[in-house]
Amino acid sequence: MRRVGIIGGGQLGRMAIEESRKYLAQIEVLSPEYPSPAAELADVTHLGRLEDCESILGFAEGLDAITYEIEGVCVEALRELESRGQLVLPSAGILGAIRDKLVQRRILAAAGLPVPRFAAVEPRDGEGPCAARGLAAAAEELGGFPAVQKARTGGYDGRGVAMLSGPEDPGCLRCPSYLEERVDIEKELAVVVACAPDGNVGAYPCVEMVFDERANLCDSVLAPARVDDGLRAEAEGLAIGCVRALCAEAERSGSPAAGSAGVFGVEMFLERSGRVLVNEVAPRPHNSGHFSIEACPSSQFDQYIRLLLGLPLGSFELLRPAMMVNLLGEIGASGVPEYLGLEEALAIPSVAVHLYGKSEVRPFRKMGHLTALGSTSEEAIARAEAARALVKIVAR
Repeated sequence: MRRVGIIGGGQLGRMAIEESRKYLAQIEVLSPEYPSPAAELADVTHLGRLEDCESILGFAEGLDAITYEIEGVCVEALRELESRGQLVLPSAGILGAIRDKLVQRRILAAAGLPVPRFAAVEPRDGEGPCAARGLAAAAEELGGFPAVQKARTGGYDGRGVAMLSGPEDPGCLRCPSYLEERVDIEKELAVVVACAPDGNVGAYPCVEMVFDERANLCDSVLAPARVDDGLRAEAEGLAIGCVRALCAEAERSGSPAAGSAGVFGVEMFLERSGRVLVNEVAPRPHNSGHFSIEACPSSQFDQYIRLLLGLPLGSFELLRPAMMVNLLGEIGASGVPEYLGLEEALAIPSVAVHLYGKSEVRPFRKMGHLTALGSTSEEAIARAEAARALVKIVAR
């Protein structure tokens, strides 16, 4: 029985633990708090700060494999574990290349992968008139405003992104950032890729994501994406190319080849012109891959656990069209969550609900998701929307 450590206590860790139960594995979690979604299901829970080097080094003692379900962890600690011969998956080098989104963007561009035009913002402190001059200089490289400002680190679920009309825009981010051109988007696409240490790689079918403009986070995911076969294959090929480029960079930085593996979420833009551009890569299971729990023989979380246990990759086949909908806290909800309408939603054929066990609900907070399957995409959409209309997450 392998001892596997997951750094982070969120819902991605929780769903990975749920999938691990069909294998022989002891799952230990490092969480900053208890209770938390993953900590409640772990065989062993350790409390500690994810950015604290000593917390991670102590947590990892005796573990056979270490992974992370969030990017905000101490990379230096992961490098130290690798130097001690412990398996970190994905490697510290991959996390280091990905968590700074400007560095990530430069690696992908250098590999010849299509990305939006971008420019670093200097100075990086984001304060005073110098910041405005830095934004103006970056925008000039892109042909002027409007432009999209993105935080180099820490952006997640709509945070760390600002649409700017000019260098004095009051909504500008006060942190290290970069600008990118504003893309005329027809659809937002995503592909989840799993890569094994031996180089074997596979991708789930390309999906399309719909975003909630109020909270600027993913609202729903449809699998497969409603694009032609050629464009779908192009997106899946680009996603695999992104993962290979990041793994290669990590190995150049000194991370062991054994760590050039993992599950990755690759987000892309489909321009109205038909061009596909890579947005960003996450080195972990991804919201866009949750549909695979019901819709595929081997889910993204099953692939994740297989890699950590040294098992071969499973099937990426899509058995039936699927739509995943995030279940968010209602506007005005704050406190202990109460789930309304679950019985009615689960009475709809081929609907499954996953609740994350978060102890507090807040407006637009991801509290769970539901997935509906159908014989056609239209049937999956209709079932998912019917179920979504029934479920409300409020405060008691």
